[in-house]
Amino acid sequence: MKFSILMAAGIPLVSPLMAAGVKSGHADAELLNGSASYQAGKTLTFGIRLTVEPGWHSYWINPGEGGMPLKAKWTLPEGWTAGELQQPVPKRFMTGELPGFGYEGKAVFLVDLTPPAIASGEALCKVKLSWLTCDESACVPGDVELSVKLSAGDAAAGKDAVTIAAASKKIPRPAEGVVLQVEPEGDTLTLTLNAPEGLDLEGTKAFPATPQVIDAADPIQFVRTKTAWTAKVKKNEYAEGAPTLLDIVLAGGKLEKPLVISWQAKK
Repeated sequence: MKFSILMAAGIPLVSPLMAAGVKSGHADAELLNGSASYQAGKTLTFGIRLTVEPGWHSYWINPGEGGMPLKAKWTLPEGWTAGELQQPVPKRFMTGELPGFGYEGKAVFLVDLTPPAIASGEALCKVKLSWLTCDESACVPGDVELSVKLSAGDAAAGKDAVTIAAASKKIPRPAEGVVLQVEPEGDTLTLTLNAPEGLDLEGTKAFPATPQVIDAADPIQFVRTKTAWTAKVKKNEYAEGAPTLLDIVLAGGKLEKPLVISWQAKK
């Protein structure tokens, strides 16, 4: 498949009062404000809603073979900090002959911003976003800048608080009491999940969040054994040597909420 890359022009700056997103390429982005004001030292959760045109898709933290995940670069007042971009559970798709993970339609990403304990006055928070959208014949990048102004106050709920709360339920959270083991053998990896009693993975979908460990074209299907859940998958062709890190996202089935299970090789 042959891709054409078209550069997006301009970096628009928007007010948080604007209802519509800012368009670039084949998607538009909107900054969601969960708080009407900020309180010194108290973390605020913001959302970034990316809406992709029909027939196109954007990419997850692990884009698969090709693609580029949404990236966010914040410019904040002195002393403010931004957490990592929290990404919802993706979909699996094919772009031509390339397997990938990402989003169609609307996806809401979350980020925590924390002002310092001595913060005061008006705070201007800006973020530069970049992404890639693809269809069956082309890939087009998007590039925008969004901003929000916040006054010091009691950090009461903002106009998008309900949307952000709903989006939070789609963000994978660390699984308590679940241990992942990874055993390489030639071109395959055996994944073993030792889970607490009552955690039923029947019907769940699993996605490799760590790029270039598992072949993106090989679905992860966990099967129950007497003592654990296991899956055998193909090793990614671009992986060099044995894996050292792997995050697996589980969603759907009988799970109440999406989970992420992390593994790190012993040193």
